Amino acid sequence: MRWLMVSCLAVGAAGCVSSGDITLLHREITDVSRQVENLGKQSSGKQDLQAMSTKLSDQNTEVLKSNADIQLELRQLRDQIQALQSNLDATNQRFGSLSAELAATRDKLAAAAASTPPPTQPGPPGTAPAAGQIPAQPAAALQPAQLYNAAYEDYLRGNFDLAIQGFSEYAKRYPTTDLADNALYWIGECYYSKKQFKEAIDAFTQLINTYKTSDKAAAALLKKGLAYLELGDRSQAVINLQYVLYEHPGTKEAELARSRLAALGVKVK
Repeated sequence: MRWLMVSCLAVGAAGCVSSGDITLLHREITDVSRQVENLGKQSSGKQDLQAMSTKLSDQNTEVLKSNADIQLELRQLRDQIQALQSNLDATNQRFGSLSAELAATRDKLAAAAASTPPPTQPGPPGTAPAAGQIPAQPAAALQPAQLYNAAYEDYLRGNFDLAIQGFSEYAKRYPTTDLADNALYWIGECYYSKKQFKEAIDAFTQLINTYKTSDKAAAALLKKGLAYLELGDRSQAVINLQYVLYEHPGTKEAELARSRLAALGVKVK
């Protein structure tokens, strides 16, 4: 623009301005205006491009955040699936243990029956048994195994009330036998299956306090913790599940307790 003004002044000073010069001047002014307008459009385009870039950056941030949330949900889902798989494996192991225990009980019953000598024929009144003959054992000698086996069969069939009655009678009559602690454990399992969790806790506690070295102690502690959890007593549930880890490390019950504690958000070493 400055050089145009100088030209005009020079022409005016010379006193020789013509119509052609004026037309040329107008044309040059028009060209300059167009250039200025184009520059303005280019500047506006740069602003639009910057705004679009900012918008794309924000969208990319949202996408990354959504992906992170999805990854977190996937990890949580994987952990839940692993916990369910652990519970399923433990259930399968428990059913295997039940079958093995039932078979062992039947073997004991069969062995006891096989070792019982046949009854001797009574002799004439006043006579003693012949040499080498052993008096017949009373039928009550087989009663403990029969009572336990019948209660166990009721448990497997889901007849929990009958099973509780049978196991309770066994624990009362034969508290010093090898299966006395098992009887208390299955009483707790029966109550747990009936959703009578307070009674289940009492049975498991009796087992733990009475038979401290029982092979059912770890399972009783685990189910006691789960029963407290069913009752909504989280603090007692956590305490009993932690006892499983500390008192019975390396057992399958300890692994189940660890999994359940992790699901509760409790960190354990």
